[in-house]
Amino acid sequence: MALSTRASAMTDIAPRPAPRRWLRQLLRRPLAATGFAIIGLFLLIVALAPFLAPYSPTRENLRTRYLPPGEGVSWRGPDGQFGLWVSPVTRHPTQGITLDAGRQYPVRLLVRGESWTWLFGLLRSDLRLFGVDGPVRFHLLGTDELGRDVLSRLIHGAWISLFIGGIAVIIGIVVGVPVGALSGYYGGKFDLVVQRLIDIVLAFPGILLAIVLVATLGTGLTNVMIAVGIASIPIYARLVRGSVLSLRDREFVDAARALGRRDLGTLFRHVLPNALAPVIVQSSLQMAVAILFAAGLGFLGLGARPPEPEWGLMLARGREYLATAPHVATFPGLAIMLVVLGFNLVGDALRDALDPRMK
Repeated sequence: MALSTRASAMTDIAPRPAPRRWLRQLLRRPLAATGFAIIGLFLLIVALAPFLAPYSPTRENLRTRYLPPGEGVSWRGPDGQFGLWVSPVTRHPTQGITLDAGRQYPVRLLVRGESWTWLFGLLRSDLRLFGVDGPVRFHLLGTDELGRDVLSRLIHGAWISLFIGGIAVIIGIVVGVPVGALSGYYGGKFDLVVQRLIDIVLAFPGILLAIVLVATLGTGLTNVMIAVGIASIPIYARLVRGSVLSLRDREFVDAARALGRRDLGTLFRHVLPNALAPVIVQSSLQMAVAILFAAGLGFLGLGARPPEPEWGLMLARGREYLATAPHVATFPGLAIMLVVLGFNLVGDALRDALDPRMK
């Protein structure tokens, strides 16, 4: 009876990550705060995309193709009043950009425009953050080859990149974590077979494997998410296997076995929860990798299809006009760099905060 009570106590006090300790470590790091701020900004953009974007991302106007950022914008009105004013701008096929400086229209906050529905119908409105009070359009970041507003396309493209990254990480966790846990816990021939299969998959560079999978499954956002998720499975499996190997012979696992608990119950109730800290860190880093892979596939024409405002596709289309309109490719590239930087900063900070050697 005493042995049973002692064993039960040992299973109840199985080591768990100390959330307060690593949270304090995390909050002390300015780079972590910067990363969380960047990610929070992009999540806010995703949640309020139609409100923040001045126009529809697919709305075309061939008369305003390749307009530079802020073209036709001035800080003084027709009577010298201070504010943001916009003059009509068009691009002629032979004469170039034509600016009608004699007409100016003010930029207003909280204006009414085209009605929109967002977040699966949860948000419905016709209100936008800003717009022009007049028959002209305000292109803060310029326009692309079809006269579409680059800022609106960047804002609407944020949810595509983050959604692809999130689904890819979920696929990697749902498949890779159980495979790695079972492989590390049971060992033997099962572990040998699983690890050799993982070695075969890891022999292919991640982006190359994603390209092969997309070429096999077909192009499109759904297949991109599946391909990038499959490419991340062996990473999670190998990571979790290593953590489980270091935990399966610990005292609290022996105590659970002594109580007669089944192997699966011991694995998923006691061992796996203590092996999830590296998974949390890897997930933040893998989000950045998944976004880069998705952008790379879009750049190669294997991802989203026109007129989807996916950043990789925008970057690919913009490279054709670097000489005449460099902003078309520059801003999507900066957006990809910024969101990847945010996830990398958070991942590095989580890795240091969850490291048991850190004080």
